[in-house]
Amino acid sequence: MAEPGDARRLPTNLDVLASDVHSKVEFYKNAYMDCIGINNALHGVMEEKEKLQVEQKAVVQLAAEKDKLIAELNTQKDHLTTRNEEQAAEIESLKEQLSEWESSQALLALKGSGLQSTQSGKVYIRSKKKRQQHSDGSGEDADYQGLSTELEAAKNELSDIHSKLIKGFIDIRGRNIAIKNIGQLSNKPFLQACLKKLTPKEAPEKASELYNFWQKQLLNPDWKPSKTLMDEGISKEIDVHDVNLQELRASWGEEVYKAVVNCLMEIEECGRLTDRTIVPELWNFKENRKATCSECVEYIFIQVKRLNGSKGRKTRRQ
Repeated sequence: MAEPGDARRLPTNLDVLASDVHSKVEFYKNAYMDCIGINNALHGVMEEKEKLQVEQKAVVQLAAEKDKLIAELNTQKDHLTTRNEEQAAEIESLKEQLSEWESSQALLALKGSGLQSTQSGKVYIRSKKKRQQHSDGSGEDADYQGLSTELEAAKNELSDIHSKLIKGFIDIRGRNIAIKNIGQLSNKPFLQACLKKLTPKEAPEKASELYNFWQKQLLNPDWKPSKTLMDEGISKEIDVHDVNLQELRASWGEEVYKAVVNCLMEIEECGRLTDRTIVPELWNFKENRKATCSECVEYIFIQVKRLNGSKGRKTRRQ
């Protein structure tokens, strides 16, 4: 049988036990929250580590791409240097060919005075004795035939140089000297003329219509607005009083009229009146005329020198 004193102490013991249990619950609860915090912090550290690894990989990749670009630039620079050297060598070759052609032209000019050019460029007076040996005419025929052969060879060589220059200038796209498409009109004067008389909405369509009509006219061999002044079968003067041209002038103004007439005169200058096709031609835009082969070679030579000088300055800055 329990003592009355033990019964009185029981509530006190229960309170102590409850307090102890509550303390332990709070301890484990705090420990759990601390564990969650540590886990979250660890997860954040892992994410940051992964992010840094991605950034490091990107930096390595960028460095590799940079090295690749530098290698490509160096390759392009070497290629450009080689190309410049090849162009310079080709220019020198063209200049030599032109010099040889000019020498052959000088030979033809001196034919009547009895002079003959040697391959070294020296000119000797043919002796009276040699002229007597060919007094029967056969020697003169042989000389004439030889000169004709040289002239034909010189023409072919010059034509080859001319073709190569046209091909080169298509890529170069110069300013003072460049390629002009002979026989091709510009749409600009037609549009400007139409804008003066029509609304901005109507003008482009009418300009295109006029442009297409006159472009076809220029390329039509049957349209010959030329006077009957002939020289070896080639018309030498444009008839500015042609009915179609005068109607164009009256209806749409001076600029459009001049554009068509100038294009027609360029066709005539290049000997394309019988063959009305658009052809590329070397053109001196500064003086508005056909460019000579010598001008083109000199122009290319100047551009190459400027390019090499610019390259040298960039190299020194680097």
